[in-house]
Amino acid sequence: MNKKEIGIRIGELRRLLERHRILYHVHDKPEISDEVYDSLMRELEKLEKENPDFYSSLSPAVRIGGDVIDHFEKVTHTVKQWSFDNVFNFKELLDWEERNLTILKKENIKETPTYVAEMKIDGLKVILTYEDGNFVRAATRGNGEIGEDITENIKTVKSIPLVLPEKVSFIVIGEAWMKKKDLERINKEREKDGLALYANTRNLAAGTLRQLDPKIVATRNIQIYAYDVEQTIDNRQKTTDYPKTQEEELELLSKFGFLVNKDRKVCKNLKEAQTFYEKWIEKRHTQDYGIDGLVIKINERKLWDELGYTAKSPRGGIAYKFPAEVVATKLLDITVQVGRTGAITPVAELAPVLLAGSTVSRATLHNEDEIKRLDVRVGDTVSLRKAGDVIPEIFDVFKELRPKNAKTFVMPTNCPSCDSKLSRIQIGKELSAALYCLNKSCEAQHLEGLIHFVSKKGMNIDGLGERIIETFHDIGLITDASSIYKLTKEDIEGLEGFGEKSASNIIASIENSRIVPLHRFLYSLGIRHVGEQTAKDIAKHFSNFKEISEARLEKLSGIEGVGEKVADALVSYFANTSNQKLLAHLIPNLKIISEKAIVDGKLFNKTFVITGTLPKLSRDEAKDLIEKNGGKVTASISKSTDYLLAGEGGGSKRDDAIKFEIKIIDESELVNML
Repeated sequence: MNKKEIGIRIGELRRLLERHRILYHVHDKPEISDEVYDSLMRELEKLEKENPDFYSSLSPAVRIGGDVIDHFEKVTHTVKQWSFDNVFNFKELLDWEERNLTILKKENIKETPTYVAEMKIDGLKVILTYEDGNFVRAATRGNGEIGEDITENIKTVKSIPLVLPEKVSFIVIGEAWMKKKDLERINKEREKDGLALYANTRNLAAGTLRQLDPKIVATRNIQIYAYDVEQTIDNRQKTTDYPKTQEEELELLSKFGFLVNKDRKVCKNLKEAQTFYEKWIEKRHTQDYGIDGLVIKINERKLWDELGYTAKSPRGGIAYKFPAEVVATKLLDITVQVGRTGAITPVAELAPVLLAGSTVSRATLHNEDEIKRLDVRVGDTVSLRKAGDVIPEIFDVFKELRPKNAKTFVMPTNCPSCDSKLSRIQIGKELSAALYCLNKSCEAQHLEGLIHFVSKKGMNIDGLGERIIETFHDIGLITDASSIYKLTKEDIEGLEGFGEKSASNIIASIENSRIVPLHRFLYSLGIRHVGEQTAKDIAKHFSNFKEISEARLEKLSGIEGVGEKVADALVSYFANTSNQKLLAHLIPNLKIISEKAIVDGKLFNKTFVITGTLPKLSRDEAKDLIEKNGGKVTASISKSTDYLLAGEGGGSKRDDAIKFEIKIIDESELVNML
């Protein structure tokens, strides 16, 4: 090829690679394989290397071309970077709207605003500058007026364009974020190298953008969602094309090749925004990225501009935060409870506080060693979180707020239930961190074992909660797990707090639990060290429960995920005479389904979501039916959902199913599938 042909070929390759970048990284609709894309990129790299006259800093081939630097230069923002004020409930959101309407009324503006609800992604704000359609600079927010130049790092991000399809000059605001799976991958690599781990995806995104070597950034797979356009200057003088609404701005960004989050909603009023918010409180956990709330923006640009700014925030937008998952509260006391295995757990009694949507007044402190590690004392102000989004736990102490009369906690020497002497037990070659009550007749252990047996992850007997188990045990209705299956409606009906309907519901739930997957039955027995996942690992290797109960130590310890400690606990449990008697009375009441039977089930590997009120089945009954036939039930619709089981009522889940083209079935169709 001559010089002219080479130039034409380079231009064609650049345009083609940019088109496929948008298809892959923005629209998630690749038209060519990675191998083909890579081969086109190699050709471009070769031509540019051999023909330096055609070099361009905006070529797709030089996204990772920046040199290692020793520091970041400071950048003064052309437009001040504001931050949104926060609200935490619907009343505060309505108050925000009322303030805005009052301002608009004073200006004789009668137009009622509509709103756009967007995800508030837990990432890092970045400011991208384009001149004549070319990417020229990227900066962090910094203090809102001065940030740091991270241009070379941002050039490695394939979800942003380096050249726009039109010669416009503007500033684009976006959020840099990392996928949860990339956090896991990078932390595994750092763990091998003995490096500190990133605590969450936001820390990873921030740490990545502050890397001094762009080549490291390129390996991290950082993403950027664009969400705002500022200081637009259209060099073609077509000012009529300027977006008049926030939704039009987002559509323009998408048209120009930016990655724009599609999980948003244009709302006629704040009631619609509230419905969208409530839908995402739980759904946020199913996403690739961290979300800590919504950003509610007035859609009409002219109203946004009319409202202006406070000293630190735009009036036209507000951050509507999700219920807190980390809060501070006061530790009022430390008590202890006896678990089903005899483990003594210290429990923090707290000043009630709202955490992740529920009021929390108690939290686990795990064991005596943990109390010493935290150096937590009664009277302290503590940081509280939900471990695994379920169990509240204390993870830090504000020692600077410690009162002079704060009390050091001392673990008891005797069981608070039966007064037996407490001791640490041998686990492998070490002593346990927790103290144990070794009295097998301890009443507290017995009760905790029954509560564990009926729990959702165990036998899933709905209606038999902790309080009811304690009541039935106190009056002699329940003595052990097998006695649950001897209960009748007449036994329950007429007791204080129970009528015909509630008695019938409990008996129906007991009947439903008679058919149980092998792993759930094994978990329900409360064998020490046998958690939910371990029970699943064990159940996969045996055809029935009898085989597990008769298995030798060597076979059990050879199962991946089990090990000698768990195997020893299993063998000891099944060798115990009292446990043998219990199982002899319990098993004839049940039909225990092997994991193989579940795999062979007609719904194996199918994912369902349930919404609305079904004609005959309760939601729990429908869930059990699906799971017993090999299916899986999840809380929210996603692309991996196979069926939406819909009854009367149900709202947004139907809309999501239609959006994702997921088959909607009713109860009769589910039954016909079996």
